[in-house]
Amino acid sequence: MKFLLGKDLRVGYQKRIVVDNVNIDLNKGEVLCLLGPNGCGKSTILKTITDHVKLIGGSITVMEKDLNHLSNRERAKHMSVVLTERISPEMMTAEDVVATGRYPHTNHFGKLTNHDIKIINESIKIVNGEELKNKEFKYLSDGEKQRIMIARAICQEADIMVLDEPTSFLDIKYKVDLLNIIKTLSLEKSQTIIMSLHEIELVSKIADKVLLIKDGKIYNYGTPEDVITDEAIREVYNLNSGYFNTTMGNVELPKGSSKAKVFVIGGGGRATKIYRALHKKDIGFYSGILFKNDMDYNISNALGHKTIAEDAFIDISSEKFNEAKFFIDTSQVLIDSGVSFKGIGKANYKLLQYALEKGIKVMSLRKEDLGLNFIKYDSISSMINEVMSLKDS
Repeated sequence: MKFLLGKDLRVGYQKRIVVDNVNIDLNKGEVLCLLGPNGCGKSTILKTITDHVKLIGGSITVMEKDLNHLSNRERAKHMSVVLTERISPEMMTAEDVVATGRYPHTNHFGKLTNHDIKIINESIKIVNGEELKNKEFKYLSDGEKQRIMIARAICQEADIMVLDEPTSFLDIKYKVDLLNIIKTLSLEKSQTIIMSLHEIELVSKIADKVLLIKDGKIYNYGTPEDVITDEAIREVYNLNSGYFNTTMGNVELPKGSSKAKVFVIGGGGRATKIYRALHKKDIGFYSGILFKNDMDYNISNALGHKTIAEDAFIDISSEKFNEAKFFIDTSQVLIDSGVSFKGIGKANYKLLQYALEKGIKVMSLRKEDLGLNFIKYDSISSMINEVMSLKDS
């Protein structure tokens, strides 16, 4: 038996369907993320699940109970909600706001018991909000308000928590804090969580299931490992230019149009910042010799004119070595990122030697002295400024 089951849902407003044929199934403690471009229907699905928008067709059950047949009070015991609408209560502390989450459990007079107060304090502690509890809610920052609203939802002790774009308007610290809270609730409290996110790179870090939505239809549903692919993201978000790498979680702009004048010896992730700095200034570049499992490989492929790459865990072949020499011959500058030349990377040391023998200017971020006549730089920015002068000449 699935803990939560949404079958053949048709969601929208009155008779206008926004998203059709939505099917979801969740076990207790799983996290579901809704993902898709603005206006695709993520919030409509969530508001339908929480009964803020009436279901047009299909059924939603929790532990085989049809949510549409439950009273508001009974439904509140099954589901807590944190929506994007900001509340601004007057004369209420953060603790007062959290305490309203106990409403479904109190008697007709709304009196809080010692047990209720214990749950309130525990909920505040989970979101690290102890220092906020006595502050007036409306004067808290967006990140602090979000933590308190999540504490309110935790305090409700519902089976399912629904969050609509909980990371919107939050800086990186609060985003990380929020994801840690969600992870804790899922793993330690067996809380089932349904939420929408904008940040594609965060979904795979937190979700057990993903509902990928495009143009009013479900593009795919399943685990993030299966659903979130480069091709799927490109199609769902209509990325006709630029690139999103789902493995690295990186967004890259389209390749520049200028002719390549620079060859970058990369590897071990050392060249990625160099690639981006060159690309930002529209300086075309070649890069190599990289291994296909290297951190620099995907970024070089996305931004560079040519990436000379070898299969992982083997010595660099003479074919790849000669190909790299060909592109070095057409370059004005070789940039050495400082990658290790030991082991299977020793061929890149020979490329450095080759460039010097050919009279090509070599700029290096390398700290150690190799006994070669190259120019050392302390920062990428100073190196790029030097390359810019060559571009303008």
